[in-house]
Amino acid sequence: MVKLKVIIPAVIILCTAVWWLMPHFSDQDKAYYVSLYCLQPTGSDQQIQARMQQTIENNNQDYALKKRHFSPMLGKHIQDAWDRLTPDQQQQAQQRDNCTRLLLEKLNIPAP
Repeated sequence: MVKLKVIIPAVIILCTAVWWLMPHFSDQDKAYYVSLYCLQPTGSDQQIQARMQQTIENNNQDYALKKRHFSPMLGKHIQDAWDRLTPDQQQQAQQRDNCTRLLLEKLNIPAP
C-alpha cells in the first residue's frame, strides 16, 4: 500500500517533467519555418536545413534584444511534413504560394 502512495506521485511528477521539457513550438514559429523552407531551392535535407539555419542566424540584427536561433528539431518537423506530402502535392508545391499553403495544411496551421 505504501508503494502505491509513492509510485503514483512519482509517475505523475515524471510525466509532468517530460511534458515540460519537451519543445513546444508556436504556430507562428512553424509558419516562419515553412516560409523559409519554401524559399529554398531543391537540395538534400541537410543542404536545405543548413540554408535555413544560415538565413535565420544571418537575419539577426546586432542591436536586437531577442535574437532568433535555428531550431534543428523544428526544421526536421517541417522536413517531415514535406516528406508526408504526396508526390503530386510536392509537384504542386514547386510554386512558392502552393508550397506554403500545402505545408501549413499538413501541419494543421491556419493560413495567415
